[in-house]
Order: sequence, then structure tokens, then C-alpha cells
Amino acid sequence: MKRFIKKFEHAKLHIPIPVIGIGCGVLGLSLNKVSVDLGKYASTLLRALEYRGYDSTGAVFQNKNEITLLKDVGAPSTLVKTLGIENQAGKVFCGQVRWATFGQVDKKNAQPHWVKCKRELYGAHNGNITNTRDLREFLLAEGHNVVSDNDGEMLVHTIEHYFDIELGKHKETDQNNHEFRKESMRKAIVQAGKRAVGSYAAVICDPVTEVSWAIKAGSSLYFGMGEVDGHKFGLASSDLTAVLRFTKLLVNLREGEFVEYTSEGYQLFAQKSLCFKKVGIANECYEPGDKIEKQLVRSKLRAEDTELLPHYEYFMEQEIHSQPESTGKLIKIYQGGSNTGRRMIEFLKREDIFSSIEKLSNDIANVEEFTKKKKYFDKYLNDKKSDEYYEKVKNGYQSIYDVLVKEDFENKYLFSEEKNLLIELMNGGFSKKKLLIIKALDSYYEDIENNLYHKSVNDFISLLENTKKNKGVTYSIACGTSYNATKVAALFFNEIAGVEIIPILPGDFRGEYSNSLKDHDLIIGVSQSGETKDLIDIFNDIDASGLKIGKVVVVNNMNSTLGQEKSDVAIPIHCGPEIAVPATKSFMNQLTVFYYLAIRAAERMLEIQRSSLDKAEVWEKEHNIAYRKKTLKDIPLLLKETISTTKEQITYVANKTYMEPSMHLLATKISGVAFEGALKIRETVLNHTEGREASEFKHGPNTILGKNTIFGLKNVKKLLKKINVLHDLVAANADKYKLIPDDTIALNKAITSYIFDRTFPFNLSTNATELFKKLFSEIDFFDELYRNYPLIYITGPDERDINLTISQINTHKIRGADTFIIAEENDKLMDNARLNPFGDSKYYGWGYIPLPKTGDTLMTCFSSSIALQLLALAMSIKKMEYLDRLGMVEHGVHPDVPKNVSKSITVD
Repeated sequence: MKRFIKKFEHAKLHIPIPVIGIGCGVLGLSLNKVSVDLGKYASTLLRALEYRGYDSTGAVFQNKNEITLLKDVGAPSTLVKTLGIENQAGKVFCGQVRWATFGQVDKKNAQPHWVKCKRELYGAHNGNITNTRDLREFLLAEGHNVVSDNDGEMLVHTIEHYFDIELGKHKETDQNNHEFRKESMRKAIVQAGKRAVGSYAAVICDPVTEVSWAIKAGSSLYFGMGEVDGHKFGLASSDLTAVLRFTKLLVNLREGEFVEYTSEGYQLFAQKSLCFKKVGIANECYEPGDKIEKQLVRSKLRAEDTELLPHYEYFMEQEIHSQPESTGKLIKIYQGGSNTGRRMIEFLKREDIFSSIEKLSNDIANVEEFTKKKKYFDKYLNDKKSDEYYEKVKNGYQSIYDVLVKEDFENKYLFSEEKNLLIELMNGGFSKKKLLIIKALDSYYEDIENNLYHKSVNDFISLLENTKKNKGVTYSIACGTSYNATKVAALFFNEIAGVEIIPILPGDFRGEYSNSLKDHDLIIGVSQSGETKDLIDIFNDIDASGLKIGKVVVVNNMNSTLGQEKSDVAIPIHCGPEIAVPATKSFMNQLTVFYYLAIRAAERMLEIQRSSLDKAEVWEKEHNIAYRKKTLKDIPLLLKETISTTKEQITYVANKTYMEPSMHLLATKISGVAFEGALKIRETVLNHTEGREASEFKHGPNTILGKNTIFGLKNVKKLLKKINVLHDLVAANADKYKLIPDDTIALNKAITSYIFDRTFPFNLSTNATELFKKLFSEIDFFDELYRNYPLIYITGPDERDINLTISQINTHKIRGADTFIIAEENDKLMDNARLNPFGDSKYYGWGYIPLPKTGDTLMTCFSSSIALQLLALAMSIKKMEYLDRLGMVEHGVHPDVPKNVSKSITVD
């Protein structure tokens, strides 16, 4: 955690620019009694949410009847100290980190908001309420003291307004009755939900009852219960990992639900009419204000999963280097599970031990509290009945038993999603009996998970087959990095399965295809968070259309809105928590998922077509599918090899390009890779960067080559050198032209002004004017400002693609482009890249990042993607260090938390 905070402190993040469309972060913590450490807990939570917003930071603390509001412009890593947040005591905390939408970045627009126009409340929100201006007029007309333009304040006032109306229905003597106040607040939240238009999550607190309400109305929100330092608590947060730092006991909140809570308990309610799909049974439906019963569940993630490991400096670096492992996990699933897991399951079934492990698993699952689970498990281990099973496992599963050691057991032998539960059940106590039983449980869970995963894949293939059979259209809809993954997915499906998928952004889909949908079309939504609002809106529109359209989602967070509520089929990418704002390992796992799905689609298409094909055609298709299955297994090793073999050349290219103000990434055939590479550089380096299909560059964008007005710090440095030359010439010629000191000063000012405005100076003496004319007749100020424009080419090894890339290289470098290539080693590419078209008369820059040899364009999508991620990381660190050295404040360059970018885009 300390390393995590340190990195944020280094980032110098506050950028006072209002931005539309980014999710903030909201928090609510309620303890069972006053604690002097509440400020420390609040500081930890606020820092954990810094990646979601750092325009402003705020906190409200309630200590009995005393309420303290602390907020200001700036990031929590700084303000928790300067505002004194970490020193606060209290029982209830409400906090917010802001990413500005409505209202300038200033103190009055910072959240939380403490209102007391009609009733005293405090609260904050995360999201975007689009009818903010209408609400403001309504609230002012109703007598509310609105002090900002912030939509969070409008929401808190609106809830206050309806809370006052509902509470006013009770006798004045009853208005402090806790049950009446809670009932009135529930009704107020429902009424405010009808009035506010947009997507948000919010925490509202009533200081009289010390009860809090957390509302999930379209933005991410998580809730958990637990105990810290002897204090029971209830905790709501926009961020799952923040909750996991305090508890693993969670309530799965769905869109349209809100939770009423204290440290002692919670109750869920419906904010609007809700109807959730239930497979095989009747839908689960509620009316506004209805109670919703839901139990606490134990998270499969741990806070430890989100920590920065000691041998990495940045989360982005750690996440790039984890990709061989994260893709390997997917491939284990595709192969039916880990080798040890499969062997264990086969053995358990053969020896008739499977049913006992199944019973043990079910019994543990039915125990509600973890401490009781632990006691139950320990009791099982000590039961003589378990000895018989243990002896069978020990004797029959010798290959594992002989190597079982406690060191790194969880990484060597545990592969299921219940891994973290099993680690905690071991509780640091190791014996070979315990490890074998834990491994048996892990294999059991892994087997269930694999079966569920393959069922989802089979369901997807069935939907795809139905769409193709009925001449429907398949669309893949996503934003940002996920959209770039769908571009590559379209390539995979086309090349491997001969199946068309149209990748498109949500906004473009609404404009170009929404009225053309028909029965049997198929929608594939892709979202790392599963909470992307633009995508959720599309799925809602499809539901409202009444058409029989298949809906599939590919997500990382299966407990998200998209993963739980909006789809017929949900396929997880299993990349684990991703902390750095720029997505890296989620992109790679998305590619791996789509590569596998394309192979499965090819198998199904062959089954359908087999009877109509001759033997040679069948053999060719079978051979191609077998080859693709082999390459699927190679992905983790390919990624690992790319990381280890490209470092030197990536560093070289990064040093050449990190301060260039603009560049283009040009890909032949694999344009999705160029789109994503450009996004990573644009996000982390803050240089203007575009990705394109290479041949498109000559259709307009190439006007940027040669003389242009895209100037960066290197250009400015050259200009300053030229100005210094002129000032030196003035000093050297002062005696010759008989200039007095005032003439010299006036002449130097005139030179500086004339460079950019070309206004002739009439205030100079005759001699100074003569020297001025002479200097400007001899020197071209702008010639040295112009630099070659960097182009990075990405191509697979296909001969046609190589030749097209060579054509692009030669077309552009003669017009003033430097050439950098990311491709498998190729002599023709190398020769055309390094040849200076100007001989020795002019500078020409070039570089070549050679990828591991595969001879396969589709595999190049994986190797070139990770190479581009590493390049963006190297450029970002280099530029950040340079700007820090210059003392440039708030520059926003940082590989983990670049300015103006948030991890979860959950509003329009």
C-alpha cells in the first residue's frame, strides 16, 4: 500500500480542467463507535480511489453531534495530510475524489456536500447527472441554498428536498424517530431517482440517525461489512479493491438498488422498478421501495492481489510482465484445466473420493462466517474419517505428494477462483495432509469453473451459428481499449473461421445500425469493468426493442452490470485486478479469448460444412484448426520471449521518440494493434498519437510530413539556440554599429517580437535598425524548427504485407518522416528502413524492434501489442523524468495515472 501511495504522490496529478464523461469515486464508512483512527481509514480509502479522480478531494466526519467538512482542490495523496483528514476522529465518514463534470475545478464544486436548507444531510456522488441545470433552477425556486454548479450538490439537495416532504408527513414530535426517518429517506431516494437524469452512485448520510445509504444508479458501487481494529463497520465504495483492503465480505449491488446500512447491519431496496433475469426460473422483479434480500458473500479477490510487487516500479510495468501468466490461465481453461487439476479429478473419480470432496466443499460453502468455515475445515482434518481419503490420495497421487512443499504452494498448485479462500483456510499452517486436501478442493472448484466456462463458450457458438443460419449480422460493440480488441477479434474470426463480425463504437452503432437490427442478429459487448455506461445503454435499447437478438458480453468483472444483468451469455477474461489506468493485460486477455472463440467457431463451421466439402478441403480446414490450437498454446511463451528480447531496441526507439509532440502508428492489415498502441502512447506519454491502417496515411494525414506547425520542446530548444545566436551577434556588433546599452536592449526585444509577429520595429535608432535588417536578411528562424515526423510501422510477416509496408516507408521518408518498425526480422524491411534518402546531407532517424519469429500475422498481433505497451511505458517514464527535472508542475505524465484518464468510464 505504501508503494502504491508513493507512486501517486510522485505523479503531481492535479490538472484544473473540467472533463465530461469520467467516473469519480465515492466512499461511505460507518463504525459501531467513535474511533480516533477514522481519519486514517478514510485516508487509506481516498488514496485507493485516487486513480478515479484527483481534481479535488473531500471528506465529512461525524463525531456524535459534531460534523466536520474538509475539502479542496487537489489529489488525496496530498490533501489527506494538508487538510488534516488523517487526523480526524469520528463514527461516520463520507468521502469523494472528483473527476470534474459539472462545475469548475474549485473548492465550492468539490464534494461531499453538507446541506441544511430544510433538513440536515451530507453526501457525495460519482457519475454524471445530465439535467443538473434544470435541477438547479428547481431547487432555487424551492428555496434551497445552492452554492455550486456541481451535479453532486444537486443530487444531495434533491434527496434533501423529498426527505423534508416525506418527514413532514409525520408529527413534529415524531420527526426524530429513527424508523420514521429511515422510511422517509427511502422514499426520498426513490423520488430523487425519478427526478435526476443520468448515471451515478451516491452515499447519503442522515446525521440524526447516523444511518448511511449507498445508491447504485448506473455507476459502479460496492458494499461490504467487516471488522477493523475491533470496530465493526459497513463500507460503500466506487472501487472494489478499496473495499477489499478492509473486508472480503461483500453484498453484490445491482443497478437500481440501494443499501441502507450502519456498522450493525444492512438492508437492500429497489430505487426503481427492477426485473432481473433468472436462468430456468421466473424473473426476480421489484417495485420502487421494495425490500431486496441478499446475503453477504466472500470475495474471491484479495487486497494482496492489488499490491505492487517489490521488483516493479509501476503497476503498468507489473501488469505488462504478468501477461504470460494471465494468458496462460485462460489457456489452461481451454485445455480443460491445469495438468495437476485434471489428474487430481481423474484420480478422485477413479478412487470414489470425488463425492467426499464434493460434500466437504458444499459443507464449507454453507457455513456463513469465515471463522466458522476455518473451524469446520480444521475439524474435518482432525476427523479420522478424512484419514482414509488422505491415505488414498497420498498413495494414488504420488506425483504431487512427493513434491508438495509449503513454499509457493498456492502459485504452483492452486488454480481455481477459490484459490484465495483455500489459502486462508490453510491459515499459514502446513502439513502434507492439509495441502493434499486443499489441492483436492482446488481441483474440484477448478473443474466446476472450467465446465461453466465451456458452457458459456458453447452457448456463444450456438448463438453465432443461429445468427449465421438466419443470415443475421454479428456486431462487437465496445469503447477504448476494448474496442481496439474487437478490431483484432474481427481479424481473427475472418481469418480463422470465415465469420464476419462488425466492430463498432456504441455511439456509431446508435447512429449507423440501431434502426437496422432484426431478429437473430448477435451483439457482443466487450468491457473490462462491465460497467461501461455507453455499452449498458445499447443493451438497454436492444431489450426495449423487443427483437430476438442474442446478447453476449466479454468482461473481466463478472459481478458487474453487464456480467450479471444484461446478457444471455457472459464470458470472463480472467485477467485479475488491473490497477494502472492504461489497460494492458486486460487487452491481451481479450485478444486471447477472441482467438480461442474464433478457433471454436471454425470447428463448428467445419461441422456444418463437412458434408458439402471434398476430402482435400476438409483436410485443409482440419489442418488449419490444428495449427491454430497449437499457436494458442504458444501465446504465453511468445509474450515472455517478446518481453525478454526487445528491451534494448524498445529503449532505443523510446529515447528517439519520447519528446516528439506527434506521431502516427501505421499497421498493415492489423490496424486494431495500431489503434491500441497509439492509445497507450497517447494516454501515458501525452503526445498526440494516432493509429491507422498504413495505406490510409497517404489519403490526407501525410500532410503533416515536412514543414508543419507541430512543435515540441525539442523544437523550442532549437529556436532558443537560434535566438541566443542573434543576441550574441548583437553583442559582437555593438561597437561596430556604435550602439549604446539602451539600443542593445531595444534591439534584443525587437528581435524576439519580430520572430512571431513580423511587425517592423520603428522604435530603434538608425544604427540599431541597420543591424536589425542585416541580421534578419541572413538568418532563417524557422528552418531548424522543422524535424522529421516519426512514423511507427507495424506489420506481420506475410510477403504482401511486407511489400506494402516497404512502399509506405519509401513514400513517406522522402517527404520528411523518420522510420521505426515493429515486425519480425526481415532483411528487406531492415534495408528500406535504414537507408537515408538524403544521403549524408540531412538527418534521418530510424529504428527496428524485431519480434520473435512466428511467420504468422495473427501471432504478430500478440507480440507487437506487448512490444507497443513496453514502448509506451518506456516513453512515459523517460518523459516524466525529464519534465520532473525541468520542474514542470502538474504535467500529468505518469504510466499508472496519466491526467484526464480514469479507469472506469461509467458515465455518458
